[in-house]
Amino acid sequence: MSYKLLASASALALLFGGQAVAGADRSAAWQAQIGDTAAVQATAKGGAGITIGIVDTGIAASNQEVTGRVLGASSCAAVTFRCSNGVYDDNSHGTAVAAIAAGSYSPTPAISMSGVAPSATILSEKVLNASGTGMNSDIANGITKAVNGGAQVINLSLTYMTNSDIISAVNYAASKNVVIVWAGGNSSANLNNGANTSGLSAAALQRLILVGSVGSNNQISSFSNKPGSGKAGSTAYSSLWLMGNGDSIIAPGLQYGSTSFAYWTGTSMAAPEVAGAVALLEATWPVLMRNGTAAQVLFLTATDLGTKGVDSTYGNGLLNINQAFQPIGALTVTQANGKSTPVSSLTSAMITSGALGNLSAIRSQLSAYTTFDSFQRNFTSNLSGLVSTSSVATVVTPAPVSVSTPTTLGRHLAGGGFVMATGLQPVSFGEAVFGDSGANDVADRMFGARDRGMTAVMLADGRGDVAAVSRGMNSSAAFAQAFWGVDAPAADLTSHIGASTALLNLAQGGNASAIGASLGGRVRLAAGWSATDETTSSGLASNRTLSGASAAVVGATAQVTRRWTLGVSYSGLKETNGLLGSTYDGAGLLSFGGQHRSREVSISTAYDLGSGRSLLAEAAWVSADGAKLNDGLIRDVSNITARAWGVSFVQVDALRAGDSLTVSIRKPLRVSSGTADLAVTTVDDQGYAHTGFTRVGLTPDGNETDLDLAYGTVVRGALRLGGEVDFRSDAQNVRGQNDVAFRLAANLRF
Repeated sequence: MSYKLLASASALALLFGGQAVAGADRSAAWQAQIGDTAAVQATAKGGAGITIGIVDTGIAASNQEVTGRVLGASSCAAVTFRCSNGVYDDNSHGTAVAAIAAGSYSPTPAISMSGVAPSATILSEKVLNASGTGMNSDIANGITKAVNGGAQVINLSLTYMTNSDIISAVNYAASKNVVIVWAGGNSSANLNNGANTSGLSAAALQRLILVGSVGSNNQISSFSNKPGSGKAGSTAYSSLWLMGNGDSIIAPGLQYGSTSFAYWTGTSMAAPEVAGAVALLEATWPVLMRNGTAAQVLFLTATDLGTKGVDSTYGNGLLNINQAFQPIGALTVTQANGKSTPVSSLTSAMITSGALGNLSAIRSQLSAYTTFDSFQRNFTSNLSGLVSTSSVATVVTPAPVSVSTPTTLGRHLAGGGFVMATGLQPVSFGEAVFGDSGANDVADRMFGARDRGMTAVMLADGRGDVAAVSRGMNSSAAFAQAFWGVDAPAADLTSHIGASTALLNLAQGGNASAIGASLGGRVRLAAGWSATDETTSSGLASNRTLSGASAAVVGATAQVTRRWTLGVSYSGLKETNGLLGSTYDGAGLLSFGGQHRSREVSISTAYDLGSGRSLLAEAAWVSADGAKLNDGLIRDVSNITARAWGVSFVQVDALRAGDSLTVSIRKPLRVSSGTADLAVTTVDDQGYAHTGFTRVGLTPDGNETDLDLAYGTVVRGALRLGGEVDFRSDAQNVRGQNDVAFRLAANLRF
């Protein structure tokens, strides 16, 4: 049985270095179908490292398109005729096919051209004579020699007529993970005249691609065969069929001169486009070669021209190289335990706290993270969005205005004590904007309004003993009153610093209590407790949608001199699915562990400077337990240390009687040491994935410094006005993130 070429050539009035012709870019004809492949070629390094076997009429190895990339192992594989010129192409067809598959990019003034895989290696096996014919044994030997010569993909731009020799050679190629690309034929008929093919192995059917031709209008070329309804075993030809462009493709035309080009037409031209695409894919992802799935990638990503894989004219559709380089199916990541998890399931992001900044080191790793598609191909994905921070204004803006209906009742007791009860029922965003109407229900759902009220009761006696309970309100102020004493200047200044209550502030929004007692007038003991809301798991200090926390603090102050008071306190924080205020899903991929305990030791010193002036300084040291993890992207977390400090000064009667001016500088809680082991997957040159661990620091990239200026004054006895300006440098401990906030308040006593 003889084979023939599946192409015709017409002269192109263009010599290399001669006058340019409109549309002379050889690749333009098929690039019009599949898009600009320059980016894909760059990603795939032009197919470097892949050898394309061209089983054809031989090759002109010195041709400018292929010179330097034709293997010396190329040979005459014919067994039924003598190759008087060795592997040299006596016809021009083989050189044209090789150039379309793997021609070099030649940006000359005359013609700019590029094969699909311009850096691939070419192995030519000559099996067709000068007239373009050969026998079964020639073709079978050419396939076998190409496989043994190291070809990873073999192009057959010749008649599809299989016999036992050819079947055996194709099965042998498939057993070596070689892809076979076979031109569909130029007879305007069904492949193999509708006859079925038998004997192909499952591996061969997985690696066989049959190619038809379309023109520039994406319609089947008049000469192109169709897959029809025939089958290879139980596999329909249509499911193995792909379309490429085979009309007027510019390629070397040796018949017109050694440096000439010609317009070539036929499925012979469409097939090497597909072979080059396979080379690009396997050069980028060797796993496709090992798994034998490059053909399936091209089939799934082809541009539909009918019913994909079933259509009796277009098969799977038109080759689309750009789409073939996009992920297929759900992307997955490899966890610390080696298991794969879909990226789409990573819906629960970590919300980081100011103590940890924006976790810049982890975000940096996640910004270029290795993910895998359903074909085990690695892609670089930006997963840094899994870590979110609370928004911080970068320009001067007014602080948010809270709308509320407060009610406060207070009564002074005999002996200097008092009792106070406060209720605060927030007015929802929707009600504030739309009034009490149905529209506010929609707005509340959009903006997450909370209907829970806030209450607090405080009792103090004349000796300075204090007891307070609250729900939904920040408990730090109550503890400060218990710690320093009611109406002590230091109690008010504590709120401007927050160092001694750093851990307490991370467990807010639920129930809280505080108690303080004076011992002999010079020493005070105090204790406080606070927790996040057990119902909504959402605190005031940070969004704890996925976590909860409780904190306890004990402390003592001692009046060292008439003006100097020294205080010490010890705090403990227990967090579920949280670490120093960060929150996450404990069962999610980005987790620091289900349970964490932190401890804080703080020292406070208050000094009465006289003349209505007071000074408070605080410093706090925090340590948090690490964690040993098995699942997720983080394996281990080390023990963590953090620090906070601040100084606050108040002047009473600064500008007028009854006013107060407060200036504060503070360094909020910030992690100073600590690391986590993040699972990082790399892929070697052979396409094997390796998951290891990279130790990343948890110290923020910024170092927040806050400057606060507050002023309050009494107007006409009953009305008190107050204002505050707060400037934050590296806000939330995020480098370069600065903001300014303005706050105004009014208090009218009845």
